[in-house]
Amino acid sequence: MKHWLSFPSVQIALCTVCCGVLGYWLSGSVIGRVMLIPVIWGYGAAVSRPLINLVANFRHGMRSVVWLPVHGTHYVFKDTTIHVLEDDENWRWLPLADVEGVLGRKLNARLLAVTYPERLEMGGQPARMHMRDDALIAHLSRLSDPMALRFRTWLERNVALPARRTRQRSAGQAVDSF
Repeated sequence: MKHWLSFPSVQIALCTVCCGVLGYWLSGSVIGRVMLIPVIWGYGAAVSRPLINLVANFRHGMRSVVWLPVHGTHYVFKDTTIHVLEDDENWRWLPLADVEGVLGRKLNARLLAVTYPERLEMGGQPARMHMRDDALIAHLSRLSDPMALRFRTWLERNVALPARRTRQRSAGQAVDSF
């Protein structure tokens, strides 16, 4: 449980009350009015850190509201959004439409279904053709296009490797250190 003084809004309110009481007490005389200037400077210095913390807390809260619903499913490769699905065995599935958007050309779904059986399925909302990450990496390694090779490297590092580590942890195996 947090201590109530650790909340930035409470700190700001406390500083404001203290400055108001001190200002009211000092405003009775001419010398007191002159002393109000350092009190106001002190108030600004005392409130600056809680204000920064309040804005930072608001920013972190907004980021969690925006990004937590899509955590682990939203990836971006060179300004192209790729919506990744994960199944119960921690395999990640990429929609062919997003992969085609990255590569800039159509993929033959029938040929992929024959080449990679059981690693090409319909899924998601709305239902689209998805390909498992290991099959897509194998397919991209056969292509000689530089964009396909860059995409394969990105796919291995950002999508497939974390999923493989999760599968190893859940199976009780030693996790790769590289």
